[in-house]
Order: sequence, then structure tokens, then C-alpha cells
Amino acid sequence: MIWSKFKSSGIGFTLIELIIFIVVGAIFLPASFIAFTAAVKHFSRPDHYVKARFFAEQKMEELTSNAYSGINVTPAIVIEGLSEAGFQQRSWNICHVLPSSPDQCVSSDPTNEPNYYYKKIVVSIAMSDGSAYDVSTLVTKRPKAP
Repeated sequence: MIWSKFKSSGIGFTLIELIIFIVVGAIFLPASFIAFTAAVKHFSRPDHYVKARFFAEQKMEELTSNAYSGINVTPAIVIEGLSEAGFQQRSWNICHVLPSSPDQCVSSDPTNEPNYYYKKIVVSIAMSDGSAYDVSTLVTKRPKAP
């Protein structure tokens, strides 16, 4: 008697509809799970980069706190260890560059007037996963600066 009420009113799903629903769900669920986990991994990295940027900016502020003449050119890359988990080392290099080619370091000053050169500072943070985060800036002597 109860069965006849449901059958005549058309309430519910047929067995075919339920099987189709399960098959479609079985196809989309793994695909959405893979996409979700990839998105979570991608968005978990920025916290690491924020810390790397903090360490790089900290050293950059320390190096640029001096006047132009007080920023000494380094003959090689200077390396400093970091005790923070997830980071291996912090390194920096300071070199002269010409205004016309700020990406290329100049080894010597042919005009013997270092004020025609900019000083390029590059600070790099090496992370435990093998990647690196770089921050760079150019410093020049202002005309009225001491």
C-alpha cells in the first residue's frame, strides 16, 4: 500500500538515475580534488616568499643606509647564513654599473671618476627547496649630496 503511493506520485529517483549520478560524480570528484590540492600548494608558497622578501629587504636597508660613498663595492658575492627554518643563506653583491647598461657590472672605472657610475645592489635569499628570491636596486650620488 505504501509502495503504491510513491509509485503513483512519481517521487524519488530511478535506479538508472542514481547510477548515472554516481558515475558522473566519480569522474568529477578526482579531477576537482587534484585541482583543489594544486591550488592549495600554489597559495601556500607566498608566505615563504613574504619571509624571503623580509630578509632581503632587511639587508637592503642595512646596505643602503649609508651615503653613496659609504657603500663599498664588493669584489665577490658575500654569503651569510640564515638560521630561519626553510632558508639556507642570504648573499649580496655590490658593483658599479653604467647608466646606459644597468644590468651589467663594470669591473673598473676607465674615466677614474666613480661618480659617473651607479652602484647596483643585489640581495639574494636561497631557500631550502633550491629556489631563490632576489631583490635589487640602483644607488647613485645625488648632485648636492656630501
